[in-house]
Amino acid sequence: MAFHALVWLILIPAFIALGYWQRTLWKDRADSQGLVYAKLDAKPVSIDAVDPVGHDVSQAQQWITVTATGHYDTAHQFAVRDRSQNENAGWYVVTPLVLSDGTAVLVNQGWIQASDGSAPSTAMPALPPVPSGTVTVSGWLQPDETTADTSITDDTNALPTGEIALITKVDLQSRVPETLHDGSIQLESSTPANTSAAAAQPIPGPSYDNTMYIAYMCQWWVFAIIMPITWLKLLHREAQELANKKLVGTEDWDELDGDEDDDEWDDEDADWADDEDWDEDDEDEESASEPVPATAGAVVSSASAASSELRQTVE
Repeated sequence: MAFHALVWLILIPAFIALGYWQRTLWKDRADSQGLVYAKLDAKPVSIDAVDPVGHDVSQAQQWITVTATGHYDTAHQFAVRDRSQNENAGWYVVTPLVLSDGTAVLVNQGWIQASDGSAPSTAMPALPPVPSGTVTVSGWLQPDETTADTSITDDTNALPTGEIALITKVDLQSRVPETLHDGSIQLESSTPANTSAAAAQPIPGPSYDNTMYIAYMCQWWVFAIIMPITWLKLLHREAQELANKKLVGTEDWDELDGDEDDDEWDDEDADWADDEDWDEDDEDEESASEPVPATAGAVVSSASAASSELRQTVE
């Protein structure tokens, strides 16, 4: 009884609820991902329209496609430590883009590999070239990085000149002469394009994989379907075992009756055999006690006399 209650009151409802939980996670992520994809597909807007000087870029503004026109301040480029791409260790390269009003926005040019791609390097890398003159960049707006979001310790102040830990206006404003816009632009393309063979590799845009949530959802619901089937099989097995026990009990009773009958017959046979042995013993005793007939005695005496005569003749 306890097992039946466990199946129908706890296990099956729990499996169904867990499946709905995974479905909710999947739908929530899909909804948020849909917003990101909508931003990526939207028409680019000017940096001043969404991120004017003095504005703080929020997480909700991340991945908005923006454009900016100006010239790169190559005298104040920065290498961002401990950044990997395709499981290879390397650096990001950040260059301020000076706009027409004299303000600047940080542009993440992309990723360069460390001298030893299998391990992070602390040696300042050679920074790749960027286009000279007026450049129009297009990319995705990013809020200032934080330790909470990246799990990277912000030790920029302790690093050598030119190296930074996080891409953030707080750390870099004192290192560049221009007034910085909040956040940064993750470069997607530029006009003119950076055609140098040594140019930084573009950082891929966001991509999502919800297979795990869908797989878990299906897994829990399959369990919910399998459990009643398992329960029915167990009931069927129990019914078979009870039927077998009843059948075995009947056969044992019949065998027990047969054994008793055999014992009775064996007892009777033994008694009958004892009677026969008793009769044979009586007959033997009677035979031993009966006198030898006279005729037989005469025959014996005659045989003895003949034997004596034969010995005398031989002598």
